[in-house]
Amino acid sequence: MLSMALEQSYYLSLEVEGNNVSRRDHALVPNCCGVCVLPQPFETHMRQGREDYYIQYLVQGEMRVWLEDEQCMRPGQAVLYYPHTAYRYAQLGHGQVRYYWLHFTGSESAGLVNSCSLPNARLLTVGHSASLLTQFEGLFHDFILRDRCFIPSAASRLLAICVELSRCTERESAPQCVGTSRVYRALAYIHQHYNQKLTVPLLAELEHLSPSRFRLLFRETFGMSPLEYVTALRLNHARQLLAQTDAPLGEVAQAVGYPDQFYFSRIFKEYTGLTPSAYRRGGAL
Repeated sequence: MLSMALEQSYYLSLEVEGNNVSRRDHALVPNCCGVCVLPQPFETHMRQGREDYYIQYLVQGEMRVWLEDEQCMRPGQAVLYYPHTAYRYAQLGHGQVRYYWLHFTGSESAGLVNSCSLPNARLLTVGHSASLLTQFEGLFHDFILRDRCFIPSAASRLLAICVELSRCTERESAPQCVGTSRVYRALAYIHQHYNQKLTVPLLAELEHLSPSRFRLLFRETFGMSPLEYVTALRLNHARQLLAQTDAPLGEVAQAVGYPDQFYFSRIFKEYTGLTPSAYRRGGAL
């Protein structure tokens, strides 16, 4: 488990106003970031907001936050303020408050926030995410190092932070009913063992579900049955082998889970409209 850091702050520019800007010269740019530790009573009120986006992730203590109304922000919760959004928060109770924070901008920042479905000025229940803290710590390292890869590396950390916020919020809000998380173990198993015999009861057992419930959840997630997914995955790998190697058709069939070469050829043509030999000769073009 990551140890709590002392108060830290990192800035793209050492000029105060240089870190409250909307930039278009890069796709994603962290303006400044850090860990805030506040042992004494405090209140912050920014009536006009800022030019950039602002993320807070609370890890210790409680805060009063004024969003649509006054709310209590607890450890494991985060909030994102869009540009020009007023924000106000204060210590709640007498305990020490500690939160990770990040201001960012860039020509693609609005697109990133939108694609991650991160709302403006609403509490997000993220939970205690070691992965999120790791990305923050990595971002701090980028600010310290400031080598020639600083901007792309910091941008990748920013992207990972937003993705992790989105995924954690989704899992916390509906841990059993969200996208591929409902069938994640089975999906990982399929991709690692697609060339072996796979059955619905086997995959359902991995998720502690009945076969009928597993089939339903899988189809809701991917629009196809589990075995149709396995077939599509096998044939995608077969196309790669046919295009990139000179392996005999029997070896290709074996490699993707079909001991019977003739059955493989029939399934391949059914799905692609071409025999494996025709595909290899360039029919795929």
